[in-house]
Amino acid sequence: MMVGISTEGKVEGVKILAHTETPGLGSNAEKPKFKVQFKGKPALKELAVGTDIQAMTGSTITSKAVTNGVNTAIKFYNAQLKGAK
Repeated sequence: MMVGISTEGKVEGVKILAHTETPGLGSNAEKPKFKVQFKGKPALKELAVGTDIQAMTGSTITSKAVTNGVNTAIKFYNAQLKGAK
């Protein structure tokens, strides 16, 4: 998974590089309808499924896993890159 965060501290995008999810369920994490929810979210705090991100129907675990991956990128950004020139 790859997460882009702008120098302004906003999530620019999420790309699923590989997965072994069930076709039609967890594999929907690759679809724009799910990924677009992350775009523009501020990297100020961790995101939560149910609050910030709507889980995919039938794929709550995958939704949480992708959100956890984005949160890992947000933590890294805040610890290592925020304010760097």
